[in-house]
Amino acid sequence: MEVEPVYGEGFFHVSMGTIYYTIIYEYRELDDEAHRAARNPSMRRREEEGIAREMQRLMDAEKILVNGERVRCVVDLVRLEPRPERRHAAVIHSRIDYKPLPGKNVYEDFYEPEVAPYDYTVYWVAPPGGSIVDVDTPGALRYGADRRIAIIHVRRGTRLNGYEAVVFRLPESWTTS
Repeated sequence: MEVEPVYGEGFFHVSMGTIYYTIIYEYRELDDEAHRAARNPSMRRREEEGIAREMQRLMDAEKILVNGERVRCVVDLVRLEPRPERRHAAVIHSRIDYKPLPGKNVYEDFYEPEVAPYDYTVYWVAPPGGSIVDVDTPGALRYGADRRIAIIHVRRGTRLNGYEAVVFRLPESWTTS
């Protein structure tokens, strides 16, 4: 089955003790087998299961630390979303459990360096009362909602150096009660 990446979006939603991570990977079908799989429920389920295994393998290959402690990104759900004109999306939901600290919390991801094969945007969203303090990642960075949201846009061809970090604060009431 041959597909061509079109665009990616990643959403990191920070909560107390868990970071929820959702990826939306848009792609275009390049052959009839991919087209049939997108339309056939049993073929789609098999494809979703294969993508879930591959994503878990990729996540396990990364070294993710939160507050200096090794954590695991667990893939919970993969859903293929057929769309018109052979352009579809894979939605991947995962979670990262961590031990929150009062004050600053630090997420770090170590992975194999590569060149971005397509454009993508990543959103880091802190809960109301929290904030995104600092971001170390390639791409264009901007903040929204009084620094509660960081938006990182990475263009195809950008060199990814194999390290990303996000420093965030949880709402003070969450860490002092």
